[in-house]
Amino acid sequence: MMRKFDVKQLVICIVAVLAPRFCVAEVYPLVPVVFMTGFLSGVNRSLLFLCSIGGLLALAPVRVLAKYGLILILLTLLVTAAEWYFHRCRTYAAAIMTGVLTAGVRIIWQEPGITGVSAVVTGILEGVFVSGAVFLCTRLSFMFLDWEPQGKMPLPVYVQGSERLNHYADSFSRLSKTFTQMNRYKDDFTAEELSRMQNEVAGTLCVSCDRCFACWEAEDAPMYQILYRFLQSVQRGEDADESAGALREHCICTEEMHRQVMRVFEKAHLNLSWYNRLQENRDAIAQQLNAMAYIMEDCAKNEQDVTASEGKLTAQIRFCLKEWGIEFESLRILKKSGDKLEISMQAHTRGKRCVSVKELAAQFSRAADRIFVPAKDSRALLGEKQTRLVFTETTRLTANYGVAKAVREGEQVSGDNFSFQMLDDGRCVMSVSDGMGNGCGACKESEMVIDLIEKFMEAGFRPDLALRMMNSAMVTHGENNLFSTIDLTCIDMDSGMAQIYKIGAAATFVRHGSSVECIEDHSMPTGVFMSQQPACREVQIEDGDFVIMVTDGVLEHLYTENTGETVSDIIRGIDTGNPSRFAREVLEQILLFTGGRVRDDMTVLVAGLWNR
Repeated sequence: MMRKFDVKQLVICIVAVLAPRFCVAEVYPLVPVVFMTGFLSGVNRSLLFLCSIGGLLALAPVRVLAKYGLILILLTLLVTAAEWYFHRCRTYAAAIMTGVLTAGVRIIWQEPGITGVSAVVTGILEGVFVSGAVFLCTRLSFMFLDWEPQGKMPLPVYVQGSERLNHYADSFSRLSKTFTQMNRYKDDFTAEELSRMQNEVAGTLCVSCDRCFACWEAEDAPMYQILYRFLQSVQRGEDADESAGALREHCICTEEMHRQVMRVFEKAHLNLSWYNRLQENRDAIAQQLNAMAYIMEDCAKNEQDVTASEGKLTAQIRFCLKEWGIEFESLRILKKSGDKLEISMQAHTRGKRCVSVKELAAQFSRAADRIFVPAKDSRALLGEKQTRLVFTETTRLTANYGVAKAVREGEQVSGDNFSFQMLDDGRCVMSVSDGMGNGCGACKESEMVIDLIEKFMEAGFRPDLALRMMNSAMVTHGENNLFSTIDLTCIDMDSGMAQIYKIGAAATFVRHGSSVECIEDHSMPTGVFMSQQPACREVQIEDGDFVIMVTDGVLEHLYTENTGETVSDIIRGIDTGNPSRFAREVLEQILLFTGGRVRDDMTVLVAGLWNR
């Protein structure tokens, strides 16, 4: 692609004019070097040719003008012919052509006083120097043309609306704090509530009693203290018969009073449960508002155009495209979340030829010392039709997974569900859920949990926030009172750091070579109570490691003293790099311990991780 003329191209043209001033033993090697460097780098070729010839006219003798003028003309014809026929001209090929042509003309065009062996040796030395200099200077020229001073780099331009999103996020965050501050969970009744219960009991039972005046209205009537202490003892859960001793001495309707107190307490406990349930719903709303604020803040963090600051990478990309005979427009380098780069361009090939987009991504990766892959749904081949190409920087690690399942005897459907996700931000998420019970009901419950986890993680939530959101949804989701465990492993595919979260789940195993690490936690399943916090363990994952996640059915029926150690021994003894076969062999060996019986749903999810 012909670059728009700018000051840097003018600098190269000026160097081409001054190149004849450099002379060593009647040799002017910089003339072909500067000319071919600019010719390959995308400098305006007509202006470059005129500047080179003009420099020879002004600064070199006539014989030098004739000789090097002939070299420049022949180089222009040869490189242009190669680009027309092959639709590209590689730098090394152009450098070799320049060196050979310069040496040939030098040998054929005898200089006065230089003949025979001297002319051949001088020509060969000049040709070798010219070839090496063209190859090296062409790469440097690309970097020079794309270099920008730090102070002149444009500030990143953000998409309109990000400031408004930040305001919305702040509002949602404040509203979440308001809901949180409103919550006051109650574990027991206050003195004021006990007094109201006392008044309710007395107003219902004692108002129609003949001894009401003696018990309540006399100056020395002890019923206030006696009934209040009885209510306190019932609240503490003490034996009602023992607590009612003083009440029997002063009240002739003790049994009826006891029944009335228990009825009032039952109603008060029901109200207390509904009150706390309302607080849980407020907590759920607060968590969801907080999550909305988080995702809005994340959306407000726009990608940045770092094309100017990544001048070296831009030069390397342009050099690769030239080598492959690809013309491009609007080359942009964007910085995405996680400091990942994305290359975006409009490009097409010269002539009727096609280039593999994957091979192009591999060339970019080698040139930039980063790993780039074509974006999802990209075209496999680039042809002569203008096409938009996007290459995203990928992660250091890659992962494959396999799963093996066994359904409980007598059931048609497993109550276990699993998920394996490779997210755009470079995270790998594995999750397993075991629905309480068996059959369709348990399957639907665990499927709902997995579906919520997938949606939250795809939306960009952190694992802990996604689990809290999912738990709040399960607390308020319905009347079935079915619960599910959740086992979630989130792996950063660059650093290899794995975060393992468990809510009521079985152990997770990580195999590092010949050693196996067992990660356990004891907690309640999801949806039991609102304030449940998922436990988290961090494990470093390296090349060749395996992560093995299992459900309770795998561990509960082994009938060994230490089930975790038994499964670790099984995992340690498996010799395969195929995750699917790995999972199948684990399940087969587990069934050897159970005698082939499947008394509960079993699921084994295995992921293997390797360097790209």
